[in-house]
Amino acid sequence: MADLAEPGIVEWYGGGERPGHRCGYCKNPSGNVSDGMWAHRLAVQDYQDLIDRGWRRSGKYCYKPKMDIMCCPHYTIKQEVLNFKISKSHKKIIKQFNRFIIHGKKRGEHDTAEEAGDRPKTEEPMGGGGAEGRTKEEAADNQNSQETDKVMETDRNKKTPKPGLGADPTKPKCKKAKELRKERKLAKQTDKPQPEKPQEQLPPKQTKSGEKTLEDLLNEPDKVENCAHKLEIRLVRSEPASPDFTQSFEHAHSVYHSYQMKIHMDPPEKPNVKQYTRFLCNSPLQEEHREGGLPMGYGSFHQQYWLDGQIIAVGVIDILPNCVSSVYLYYDPDYDFLSLGTYSALREIAFVRELNKKAPDLIYYYMGFYIHSCPKMRYKGQYFPSFLLCPEVYSWHPIEECVPKLDESKYSRFAESGKEDEDGNLELDEVMVLHRRMMMSYGQYKQLNPQRKESQDTAVRKYAGFVGQDCARRMLLYRD
Repeated sequence: MADLAEPGIVEWYGGGERPGHRCGYCKNPSGNVSDGMWAHRLAVQDYQDLIDRGWRRSGKYCYKPKMDIMCCPHYTIKQEVLNFKISKSHKKIIKQFNRFIIHGKKRGEHDTAEEAGDRPKTEEPMGGGGAEGRTKEEAADNQNSQETDKVMETDRNKKTPKPGLGADPTKPKCKKAKELRKERKLAKQTDKPQPEKPQEQLPPKQTKSGEKTLEDLLNEPDKVENCAHKLEIRLVRSEPASPDFTQSFEHAHSVYHSYQMKIHMDPPEKPNVKQYTRFLCNSPLQEEHREGGLPMGYGSFHQQYWLDGQIIAVGVIDILPNCVSSVYLYYDPDYDFLSLGTYSALREIAFVRELNKKAPDLIYYYMGFYIHSCPKMRYKGQYFPSFLLCPEVYSWHPIEECVPKLDESKYSRFAESGKEDEDGNLELDEVMVLHRRMMMSYGQYKQLNPQRKESQDTAVRKYAGFVGQDCARRMLLYRD
């Protein structure tokens, strides 16, 4: 039997005009503007529906950016994991990580002859390329290594040939090696009759190339005996706190403290236990289990990366009915060379693919917000295929169709003209509220409070439009 989640309870903070805050991207002192609400508790379906309307949580606080007036519009982005196409830079990050686990070699260190033989000769140099993955908010460009390769190739082509007597005009022109190979191959096929083979039985190009999947690359260290290091990934429930989470709390917080100080330059007193708990441990999501569903259930978790018995990184995630939502990633700064931001994102994509085998509806990976006006945030669009949420209609659109519009204007509607937000239409009296510890409709609430202010009706109407009719009829809006 599935656990029956209790109705969500929220307090709406968006009734009036809230002042803007400092933007962490363009540094505008008041450009970050959003509406918000405090979620005392939420069912996982509540939060799934909320993030599909542009909401995001930080601890128990849920906020919805005001896209049309803020300095750097935040577009919700999701990646379709079953059709994920791994990029060249992503492969390089995984190979660098595996090289450290298997051989103990850091990026840029020279290989022994034996280790070099483990890699294909066509593999690119280890140094410099790919997404560096400091955090989920940063990624380095791989253009430097590509441009270096082009320059080296150009230099090789510009070598001056030694002087000679020139070609002999009495002899035929020399043929290139490629042409000679083609002629020999054609001669063999002519001399030796080949059995006819139906065209449909020929293997497709993608299988003939033997390309490795994301899982193949991530699991390579598992096939090697006596690796230099041992990596273990543990999933622990954070709300309610599981015994494993409680036991590792102090260790995990120490990693967070170091990360915030060295990567984000926080003063030592800021990333304290209270702030860490409120920001990354507290969650409004209720634990939920479904018949024939995921063994760990749904809700909020920490995915801990243990290296040789020590936590080096923690991915904070929410497992929801249709997706895994990435909340935050922090890591030990001493392991910055492992590109843990990008590596953990790839791990989480593979994790969603694994969960999909038991929960077929779980097919997306949400990376938070895509901010096109901030160049360092555009890397999130490099996980193909990805989709952006229209800020007016809340429909999903391929990112490659959205980017040209965002190049012209930092705020853009992606849906076709004329289309409306059908989920935002709701009669005010149908909104569910919690009043005097009783669950009732807003219509009943109005009868009990005929002297209420008109501004209260306006706030409730705005709340219902922002959360959508499904959530407005299911969650309870606190009214005193």
